[in-house]
Amino acid sequence: MIASVVSLPIQNWGVRLLPLLAALLAGWIAAPAAGQTMPGFYRAFGNTGTTRSRHVAAAPESFDLPAAYVSASQFADDASLHAVSVSPDGKVLVAVGDWGVIVRSEDAGLTWRNFTSGVDVALWDVRFLTETRVVAVGGGYEPVTGLSRGVALASDDAGRSWHRVDSSGATKLYRMAIRNSFDAEPLPAGSIEAIGDDSEATTANRFHSFDGGLTWLEDTAQSAESKNKLRDWLRQDVLVQAGQSARQTKGEGWRVRVGTHGSIERSTDDGKTWQPVRGADRGAAVMFVAASEHSVPWALIGREALEMNRRVVVVMDSATPANSETVRLLGRLRHAAMRLGVGRTDWCSTATSEQKPSAGLLREHQPAVVVLDADLPASTRDAWVSATLDDSNFPRTASLIRKQPRRVYTSELQFDSAGSSSRAVALRSDALLSGRAVLVGDLALDAMMVVTPGMAVPDSVVVSPVPGTSTELRRDLSLTGGLVLASGQESSAGTTDQASRRRLQIATARMSQLTRLKDLLLDPGLRPKELTDTLEVLLPRTASEDRTRLLWWLWTQTRAAALHASAAKNVMHAEALVACENIMLRTIVDAAPVDSVRRWADCMLQARAESFERSLVAMSQTQPGWLASNSNGAQSRWRGGASSRDGVSTAGGGSEMAEQQNAVQPGTHWQAQSLSPFAVKPVTYESTTKTKTPFGQVGGMSAPGASARLASASLASGALDGSLPTLPPMSQRSNWEYHPVVMAARRISGVGAGPLSEGENSGMPAATRKQIALPSVESRPRLDCELDDTCWSDLRWQRTDDLMFACVSDKEYLYVAIVDAGVSAGSRPEGTRPSALELWVDGDGDLMSSFRFWCDSRGNRESTVDGSVRWQPNWYVALSGWGQAQSNDRLDDEASSNLGPRVLAEIAIPITEILPRPESWSRISDQFAVRVRSSQNRAPGSADSRDGKSTVGTEGRLASDFQALPNPQHWRFYPTPSE
Repeated sequence: MIASVVSLPIQNWGVRLLPLLAALLAGWIAAPAAGQTMPGFYRAFGNTGTTRSRHVAAAPESFDLPAAYVSASQFADDASLHAVSVSPDGKVLVAVGDWGVIVRSEDAGLTWRNFTSGVDVALWDVRFLTETRVVAVGGGYEPVTGLSRGVALASDDAGRSWHRVDSSGATKLYRMAIRNSFDAEPLPAGSIEAIGDDSEATTANRFHSFDGGLTWLEDTAQSAESKNKLRDWLRQDVLVQAGQSARQTKGEGWRVRVGTHGSIERSTDDGKTWQPVRGADRGAAVMFVAASEHSVPWALIGREALEMNRRVVVVMDSATPANSETVRLLGRLRHAAMRLGVGRTDWCSTATSEQKPSAGLLREHQPAVVVLDADLPASTRDAWVSATLDDSNFPRTASLIRKQPRRVYTSELQFDSAGSSSRAVALRSDALLSGRAVLVGDLALDAMMVVTPGMAVPDSVVVSPVPGTSTELRRDLSLTGGLVLASGQESSAGTTDQASRRRLQIATARMSQLTRLKDLLLDPGLRPKELTDTLEVLLPRTASEDRTRLLWWLWTQTRAAALHASAAKNVMHAEALVACENIMLRTIVDAAPVDSVRRWADCMLQARAESFERSLVAMSQTQPGWLASNSNGAQSRWRGGASSRDGVSTAGGGSEMAEQQNAVQPGTHWQAQSLSPFAVKPVTYESTTKTKTPFGQVGGMSAPGASARLASASLASGALDGSLPTLPPMSQRSNWEYHPVVMAARRISGVGAGPLSEGENSGMPAATRKQIALPSVESRPRLDCELDDTCWSDLRWQRTDDLMFACVSDKEYLYVAIVDAGVSAGSRPEGTRPSALELWVDGDGDLMSSFRFWCDSRGNRESTVDGSVRWQPNWYVALSGWGQAQSNDRLDDEASSNLGPRVLAEIAIPITEILPRPESWSRISDQFAVRVRSSQNRAPGSADSRDGKSTVGTEGRLASDFQALPNPQHWRFYPTPSE
């Protein structure tokens, strides 16, 4: 138009400028400011959405890991569909599903065509607003941070073409409603609302659009009642009804429903009978049943779905009923499974259900092979085996193929290099899948970065036949090898992209790279500079799409090796690995192309630099600020001593602190119990200086934040010096910037910085948490595990994970009593006592770094800060010896499956050891946090120890233990005692 205007004579310019001015005016009117309510504009300009969208839609940021081994185009015909909608005139239908797949019909659902959406995430709902305007919503989750991200699309030609619109402030969106609200808070006419995940920053789960779906805004005025109603509605829709209402629509004389693996069915008798029109007879070849998110065999799932082209479904059979976190957990599982080619991911709870969910799921999916998690409870595993062997649950496949036994396997993750038995087959993480040119471990890593980013990739997945079944052990490339599958149990032919020779060469080279890197980390003589030198050579040679994946794998392996070295008392090796952790964090910030991973690493660097707990570790290398003194005034320092097999710790000689820290030998570094003030004259705590010195000034650091500057200098050392291209600035996300844990890590506010309203019941980390009263006692309780002191009466007992505890304090000590709750909420088997206990105390309110006190029933103890054993406080514990009682069969009637409550330990910790002073720079709130959980027994010589093997240890752990950010729901907040 501009060219034609310029070419005209001057006398005709006025005439030709009129259309240009009209177009500019229409575009200006159609581009409202953010948050503007304009139902009138929408009705007036509803057919000019293409012009309006150019002002709203921006270049979208991809939040998934780049994966050359898979693409959305491969699943155009096989992706599961989640919702379908019909136009107001009843002529056009549009359905949406996984991988951003959109299919459209113009003949009442008889035939369907695919249309490009421009996104590769799951779309969960679609709605016609007019005969031409269609809106679709969905989303996914960022790797590592786990932030929920919403996606919204709009079409102005009845679904033929689509453009992405502004949904940057929304979480993953599940369902939409026009005008009519989901709850009791109606919206203005012409508006749309959507329900999604809880916002990480505000816990809001309701989002609005006032301009025909082109801009989505969070409902900042949403009440607590509204949030709870929507959570209950969404939990019912996602977990119980499986979104059936959105999967079906109807017109004049017909109904259409969509489902798993891209299937579409049509009915002309009001739903009494259904005829397939797309994806007939599609079903699962393999079904995987996992006990929890941290035991899913991702490597095996990826091999079957991507390399072997088998249709796969995943079921998480939880031992506990659904709670406020289940929908979000299932969402992350579905997102990770979709990226590996899984058709559907379901949730059930056999242990708490009166019905038999296993039979219903088997009848729906008709798998030829069922793989059961070895961590499933025995009763749940037996129910699945019985249902799998019952022919009545497989009516469809029995008529399609010849009679053949169905296979039932168990899968188990191994975190060491031990070989499998003759009755099992191991799939190693360094195995190469030549069809996709990817390592098996990379498939697992990509999924775990979304679901359990804090967990190291297992060395292998071991598969074995279930005893008592006719399943035979085969060493085929696929679990279905030798079986005759129905045609619908295999993915469509021609959807697999052959790997290029370059990708095969890269994957082959990485097989040896990962082995060398792991050997480097496990070397007891490791020096941090060796890791820096290796990264300077390795990263420039690593493909950009693999760089984030490699760095995160190396981070998790470094972290796991540091924890293992600390548990094994290899102090020098543990300290070197902690220094390597700091190098890895700095390298991730500088070299990882994925913004979400960079944001997390940058936050961790800030948290470590400002951490009160880590400042004590840094100071312990010189002179501690507070030392225990005996009654004569002599300083009582920690002395290393070897513990005997019966757990009796003895104090060693009087060597100096520096000698103990730098010359300690591996395997001889067990802490000795200090002289208890609860048995003799109380020990007094005084400063080594004449005046009372704040923690911020101990060790020569006189200015607030001096410890942070010291830590920052330490973190910066060893960073790569310009060997990689400079990355662009990290994109900012409001849900991340205002995340309460992130704000606490940056010293903006504490996680528990205020009371939580009684009506709030969110599974997300809210900005405030309910504060629990901390009773102050006058008389000191006896540490005897009897709990007969008056201070323990009329207390509110707290439960975190699978244990209960209560806290009281006086002017000197924090006292904690720990009781077995009787029912495990983690992965500890029911009917057993925990192997050991862990008490976590966070003194500065950020939950990123915490003091950890560990003990077992044999009397072995240790205290650490993020794996570092240089921090050696005085603390006292009385144990009931539950381990010996259980092993000697003296539990009487408690030996049943529910052992009932039992006192396990009483602990006393000097307040000066764990809480910052009021004037300290590191104190950002007037609260501290406590968490208690069961743990593994890693004492030297114990039957449960795994000497020389690296393990993640899942006993007693919940979902938040494998997340990149802590979950405040698993902590209890107390007011800091006043002096």
